[in-house]
Amino acid sequence: MSRSISSHRIGSIIRRIFRQIRRDRPTLGLMIVAPLLITFLWSFILSGEVVNVPTAVCIQDTPLEESLGNTISSLFEENENVTVFERARADAFDDIGESIQAVLFLPINLTEGLLKGSNVTLELHVNVTSEVEANYILAMIGNVTTQAASEVFGSRGVEMQQNISFSVPLPPIPFDLSFNLSLVNEDVGFTTTIGEILEENLSENGNVSIIMCDSRGEVIELLETRSAVAGIYVGSGFTQATVNGVDQPIELFVNGIQTAEAASALTAIQVSLSESIAQAFGRENETNVDLTYVYGEAGMSMIEIMGPAIIGFMGVFFGFLIPGIFFLRERQQGTLERMQSTPLTDIEIVLGYSVAFIGVLLVQTAVISAVVIYISPRLLSSILLLIPLVVLLAIGSVTLALAISYRMKNELQVIQLMLVFILPQMFLSGLLFPLSQMPSYLAMAPYIFPLTYYVKAARAVAFYNASILDEIVPVTIMILYCILGIMASVVKRSEK
Repeated sequence: MSRSISSHRIGSIIRRIFRQIRRDRPTLGLMIVAPLLITFLWSFILSGEVVNVPTAVCIQDTPLEESLGNTISSLFEENENVTVFERARADAFDDIGESIQAVLFLPINLTEGLLKGSNVTLELHVNVTSEVEANYILAMIGNVTTQAASEVFGSRGVEMQQNISFSVPLPPIPFDLSFNLSLVNEDVGFTTTIGEILEENLSENGNVSIIMCDSRGEVIELLETRSAVAGIYVGSGFTQATVNGVDQPIELFVNGIQTAEAASALTAIQVSLSESIAQAFGRENETNVDLTYVYGEAGMSMIEIMGPAIIGFMGVFFGFLIPGIFFLRERQQGTLERMQSTPLTDIEIVLGYSVAFIGVLLVQTAVISAVVIYISPRLLSSILLLIPLVVLLAIGSVTLALAISYRMKNELQVIQLMLVFILPQMFLSGLLFPLSQMPSYLAMAPYIFPLTYYVKAARAVAFYNASILDEIVPVTIMILYCILGIMASVVKRSEK
């Protein structure tokens, strides 16, 4: 006959578990600290944004070569039927109706106003003896201004305010196709360039930190040396080409491996470019952009970019978890105590366990590497350079796990401590999120973890054609990490 379920017995089991957890203060502390730490890390990372991305900028844009006023003046000078007298506004009407038949005023904002879509009007005064002459002069001046606008802007109409008056000469004179024009040219042209406005807008954009360059080659060099994540080159005559509707694209260069930083920089550049054109011309204008990947290429998957870093993270994860729990069970079962009663020394025991677990870890790493290389064959060429880095990480992780398991009482403590040690590295090493996204008060935190240096060195050898010697600083720190793990694992311990 089956026994009924007793709530009292169930309650006694629950009370026993809670008493056990309460008495195990290290476990209780880790149960509280680990989730708090993970939650705070998530909040810091997800609330951050990528700012101050190093961006190389070279702007060689030049102002418009011609103003509309100068073009109109030149066309009148080339016309055999017009004699031009360049004058100031004060004496423009001298001899009007006598030796001067027309006066034309070109305002100071003629070129700039037309480019920005402002209402700009030419002022024309005509004084002749007949309507036929007046119509001829109006048609001649209208044709010249239209032709000038076409040459400077491609095609754009110019509004003209006309003031016509007639004078009756004493003796009648025959109609003459030529006339004298008093021209007041105050047009200062368009001295501002889109490039200058773009440089100013980029300098005010907090998402990028611009590095001014003198040439296109210098922009590329800064990306090749990883001093910049993105670059922009604006060639000479860009403003002129934009005005004339000529296709002269802006060149953008990007490090496709640093995806988050590159995306932030490209967005800032594109927004600043649109704002610059709108500020220059008073309207938005579509601009072609040529995008070149200095490192990486378009369409790379996240596993391709994160592959080398994932290999190292798996090494830290399994290198800390499996040896820590296995070695703790060896202690709990008395195996370690029996080994210490033999002639074996502590360092021999540690080395024996370390070599065995490192061998297991390398097999696991080889399996993980094979999967990553299958997904991203491009990593096959750099795998030999990744192996020494993974070995250093494995040695440090395994020996540190052995040292910690000496001081833990149960598997739960090992797992909780593993979360405290490994999860911050996953968030702060640059594996998932760029280091530039860290808040300023956490800027130095990533550099206390070994995985940060592995990620830096692994990506350098995998994607940036670097050698181990090129990354001597992170490699040296990983060697120190191994030494620290070995020293911690053999230091004298007290067994209770």
